[in-house]
Amino acid sequence: MFQKDAFKITNIALMLSLFLMSCAEQKSENNTKESKQETTVNVEAIQQGALASAENNTGNVWVKPHVMQDSIYDMMLVTEAFEPGARTYWHIHPAGEILVVTKGEGYHQIKGQELEKIKRGDVIKCPPGVSHWHGAVKNNVMSHLVILPNIAEGGAIWQDEVAFEKEK
Repeated sequence: MFQKDAFKITNIALMLSLFLMSCAEQKSENNTKESKQETTVNVEAIQQGALASAENNTGNVWVKPHVMQDSIYDMMLVTEAFEPGARTYWHIHPAGEILVVTKGEGYHQIKGQELEKIKRGDVIKCPPGVSHWHGAVKNNVMSHLVILPNIAEGGAIWQDEVAFEKEK
C-alpha cells in the first residue's frame, strides 16, 4: 500500500513538474515574441489625437484627450505618443504629473537627477513644481497615459529644449 501511494505521489509530482516546465517555456516564448514586437517601430499605430505643438517638443508627439477638467473632475487624462526620438522640452506641472507607460520604450528625467529608462508598465510620478522631461528612445515609439491632478493649480510651464546625446 505504501509503495502504491508513493508511486502515485511520484507520478503526480512528475506530471506537475512537466506541466510547470511547459508553462514556463510557453511564457518564455511569449515574452520573447512580445519583446520582438515591442521593438518593432509602428509609428502609424500611435498617431492618434492631434499633433502636439512643436514649440514644446522635439520631434512628433501626438496627444489624445480622454478626460478633461470639468465641474466634477479637477484633473486631466490624456495619451501622449512619441515617434522615435521625440521628446518634450523641460517643463513643470504645479500639481505634479503621473505617467503610465503603455507602449514602447523611452526616457524620463527630473532636473538634477539621473536619466531613467522607462518601458511599458512603468509608472512615473513627477513631483509638483519640479522640472522634468520625457520621450521615446531613438529606435522605438513610446506612449503613456498622462494623469494631471488638481488642474486648478495651473497647466504646464514650458521651459528649454532638452540637450540630449545619451543614446548609443
